[in-house]
Amino acid sequence: MEGWLLALTAFLVTSTLILWRPGGIHEAIPALTGASIMYLAGLVGWHDVHTVGGIVANAALTIISTAFMALVLDAVGFFRWVALRLAERANGSGHRLFHLVLASSICLTWFLNNDGSILIGTPIIAALVSRMRLSRNASFAYLLGGCLMASASSSPVGVSNMANLEAMQIVGVSLTEHFSYVILPAVLGLVTCWGLLYATFSRNLPERLSDEVGSWDGAQYPPPPGGEAQEPEASPPGTKFMWFAIGVVVVVRAGVFLASLVGLPVPIVPALGALTLLVAGWKRKILNPWSIVPQAPWLLILFAFGMDLVVFGLRNAGITGYLASWFAPVLGTDPLVASVLPATLTATISCLLNNHPGMIIGSITLAEIADIGRQALLVAYTGVILAADLGALLTPVGTLASLLWLHTVRQRGFNYYWVDYIKVTLSVIPLSLLVALLGLYLIAIIVM
Repeated sequence: MEGWLLALTAFLVTSTLILWRPGGIHEAIPALTGASIMYLAGLVGWHDVHTVGGIVANAALTIISTAFMALVLDAVGFFRWVALRLAERANGSGHRLFHLVLASSICLTWFLNNDGSILIGTPIIAALVSRMRLSRNASFAYLLGGCLMASASSSPVGVSNMANLEAMQIVGVSLTEHFSYVILPAVLGLVTCWGLLYATFSRNLPERLSDEVGSWDGAQYPPPPGGEAQEPEASPPGTKFMWFAIGVVVVVRAGVFLASLVGLPVPIVPALGALTLLVAGWKRKILNPWSIVPQAPWLLILFAFGMDLVVFGLRNAGITGYLASWFAPVLGTDPLVASVLPATLTATISCLLNNHPGMIIGSITLAEIADIGRQALLVAYTGVILAADLGALLTPVGTLASLLWLHTVRQRGFNYYWVDYIKVTLSVIPLSLLVALLGLYLIAIIVM
């Protein structure tokens, strides 16, 4: 079998097993299996293993550190405190609560990451709608709205998403460059997505909410992932340590941009933030770091490592080189093509197979294109980011976050299916991505 055909077959089989997950296996297992096949077939070597290890290590340190900070906030009751504040601020209005849920989902992603927002935010929203005894359709509005906004909002802040971090390193884009190019089209896409979600769900939202919502105590909220429900007095929301932890997270988010500007390694900043919170919480006897460390998404790192090696096999077989030779003549000269073509490729792969391989294929393809100009490269890179973070939400398989959301809501007793998801996203995601790409096109006209 020819190398390119073997590489493509291994990639498709690996992607299928990741989506199918026979026997409930973790996504990391088929990814590592696919990487092993690529290695045994001679499509990747030790040099590729070393290169991918370096790419994943930097992204992993940022994601794991951010996960630690999220778990500390959860352990001290921050997210249950947020849920109480949302219920209070809604003032009995179902429509106002919907907008508050969407806004809080965006904030969780920007200050933590999208997987953390799904893992921690979804159970809290599920508890809210269960307590209010909402209908199936009304509950779906809050749950899916929070999911989509949490995932879509990971575009502007490069450190809010594992694949974004890897793409920046592969293409050679700094965090500040990423933010400066992505922020405008991403915000346009988010605003459009928000408006379309409200237009889609407004008829299902309750006019008035149950009066019981505002009377909850901490013990009535779902426990932290892997933890036990806390007594209200054990770690009451509003303690000084909770506000200290919030301050650390805000400083870390500002610090990553400052580190990027001055040329320091970005992963050091969240690592120091996580270490500060774990040590401070342990010294104050507020939390046990050894119960938090195992809850971090360690297997996600192995998934990323295996999947990246599989995609490197595609590169070594010449598939991404072929795509690069196809893109090169037009990307550097036509702003519309630079804005749309890489995004279309990435969105297609992401919706069918998953945005992690979609993002990495798009990034490697761009990295192999020479002499198209820095501005054209950044425009094309931004299109890849928007397509993988926003466009991939069209299908549940498009992102690990959406698959995780579907699994989480079913665990909480909400039986929603792919058809329920796609009925909404078909009317929301394509137009949102189109508006975002139009914003990118305007940038391309100016800089190219």
